[in-house]
Amino acid sequence: MAFSYIWHKLYLHRTKITLFVLLAILVAAPAAQAQKKINTLNKADYDNKPIHYGFYLAAPLTRYSIQHSQEYADQLATDPSGGGVITVNAKFSPGFYTGLVLNVRLADYLDARFVPGVGFYSRKIEFTNMPQETGEVQTVDKTISSTMVELPLLLKYKAKRRSNARMYLVGGIKPGIDLGSGKSDENPDKGLAVEKFDLALEYGFGVDMFYPFFKFAPEIRFSHGLINQHKLTQSEYSRLLQKQTNHNISLILFFE
Repeated sequence: MAFSYIWHKLYLHRTKITLFVLLAILVAAPAAQAQKKINTLNKADYDNKPIHYGFYLAAPLTRYSIQHSQEYADQLATDPSGGGVITVNAKFSPGFYTGLVLNVRLADYLDARFVPGVGFYSRKIEFTNMPQETGEVQTVDKTISSTMVELPLLLKYKAKRRSNARMYLVGGIKPGIDLGSGKSDENPDKGLAVEKFDLALEYGFGVDMFYPFFKFAPEIRFSHGLINQHKLTQSEYSRLLQKQTNHNISLILFFE
């Protein structure tokens, strides 16, 4: 179980590094072009306008952050060697979300952003050594698919513009409502179930890149759920958990 924990931590760091490299590639190519056209300032009056609109596409990696129940701890105590105990681990899964942008200028370097959208997620939890009705023990994956209406409200702090690019930081909150079934199985007593409403803390960084006809901004954003999504049922899977919160790492492409 300790090996699995370390493996998941390493996987998380590899994921962050991969997303950072992708962002660097997206930034490097336009920056090279900007050096060739250093005297051309695209959309020079962009920041003087009080309101901007746009849209975005996002590719998140998502998983649950889980806490085990007392029942889970009790079954670990019955087998100190750990060879035949049930283990429960959350897995990363890809997703997709998209939406619209309403950006309001508050000050020279500060904007408020409302970026409502719809997200499609499948979060997976792996149960190993689970007893089955046949008497066998198997590894079982329980996947909860969600269609979320998300309403992020963010503050964006911008650095001073350098030619046709600038860095920025972003942070805020994201309420969300799940339009899906909120279950891993048709019968909730055979799987997992989650709550319909969520609230997440979000923060990230990105680069505004100005082109002649639009602004393009790749962004890395982290999302940490604040509300326990676990809904206890009579399922033997559900009883092994006491808390599930949503966590995302996203690469977002803004067009404004």
